[in-house]
Amino acid sequence: MKKFVFVALCFVLLFSFASAKTVEIWSWRTQDAQVWQEVQKNLKAKGEDITIDFRAFIPTEYDAKLFLALQGGTGPDIAYIRRLPGGRTQALVEGNLIKPLNQSIDFSNFSESVQKNVTMNAQIWGVPFAVQVCGIFYNEDIFKENKLSEPKTWDEMLEICKTLKTKGIDPFFCTAKEAWTLTMQHAMCGVSILGPAWIKRLSEGKVDFLDQDWIYLQTLLNDLKVYYQDGYMGNDTNDMNAAFAFGQAAMVFYGAWGYQTWKELNPDINVGYFMVPPDWEGSDPYSYIYMDGAFGLTSIAKNPTDAIKILKYTATPEFGTIFTGITANIPAVSGAVMPDIPLLKEVMEAGANHASPYVYWVGSPFVVQQPSLYDAVLSPGMQAMYMGQITPAQLAQQAQDALSQWFEPLMRKLGKIK
Repeated sequence: MKKFVFVALCFVLLFSFASAKTVEIWSWRTQDAQVWQEVQKNLKAKGEDITIDFRAFIPTEYDAKLFLALQGGTGPDIAYIRRLPGGRTQALVEGNLIKPLNQSIDFSNFSESVQKNVTMNAQIWGVPFAVQVCGIFYNEDIFKENKLSEPKTWDEMLEICKTLKTKGIDPFFCTAKEAWTLTMQHAMCGVSILGPAWIKRLSEGKVDFLDQDWIYLQTLLNDLKVYYQDGYMGNDTNDMNAAFAFGQAAMVFYGAWGYQTWKELNPDINVGYFMVPPDWEGSDPYSYIYMDGAFGLTSIAKNPTDAIKILKYTATPEFGTIFTGITANIPAVSGAVMPDIPLLKEVMEAGANHASPYVYWVGSPFVVQQPSLYDAVLSPGMQAMYMGQITPAQLAQQAQDALSQWFEPLMRKLGKIK
């Protein structure tokens, strides 16, 4: 009898362990925790007894942590991965650390342009989750109280900055402690100041980084720092979120993903958006739009069967509706029901109708190898320029020296290769 009870108890414990089907997900986005709670609830309602263990890490540390964990045979079942082309996800693909999903997932709800951002070697490596739009977000109440309207040119924006500063209001809150935000600022200004045609010529090797237009853009940005808050070199995005949410600064260079945090901090804030204005009247402004990332299946997944069930769900409009409803981000999947948020509609319109077809930050050919224009040049270089350690022209020379080591169109222009 005791032997029977022991065997029965072991069976119950084994069954309980087997039924506790946990899928571990790693991310750089802390704001997505509630999304996965809703996904778990919905899957359980559909009869899938899956527990989701969601873990978010510091964004600047995430990629290295993920790569090292997977190389060591540990880590998550599902990992947030970056868009392609890009060295970080390419390393995961080339190291056989993530698996292709073509045969497992129905990608019919994603446009070809979105799928292109997760495709390499004719394989799809992740389920895209968001499309991000960058630009200038502003406090509508501050603008209204000071009788200000959205600027149509860079000079008009400078006049707004002067007006606000004379009234003791910080025009911009800059997060120079986090170098990636300065590269984002550079890039979103570049699509409007330089324009897509100039960036296209840069990608073809018809102009280079010592061109007067590139140096001019960096000079505009360097001159703008007089309108940042005191101590901006020591401030990060957490500081910015709090300051902007509570009206301590009028404008920020950022992405649409910030809206969720600002509203959580201050539900009463009214936020507006405009694309970075061009430097002369009559020229068109552009938005910087990119596919934010995707959900990838790791090669060391402990529970691949249930991980694929989750990934299949993330490729549906139902998931997109959950995602955008919680995060106020634009979902990558088509057919999602969008929340009734005026700002989100405005940002979506800018992304749909005014996106620059040529860019030089994420999703561009300038970041696929090292030294990258993003990591190796603009991130440290913008910090150095803002601290007065280098000039706009010297930053341009750094870009020229770095990219001429591997970017073939530039190498051909400089006569390094035929």
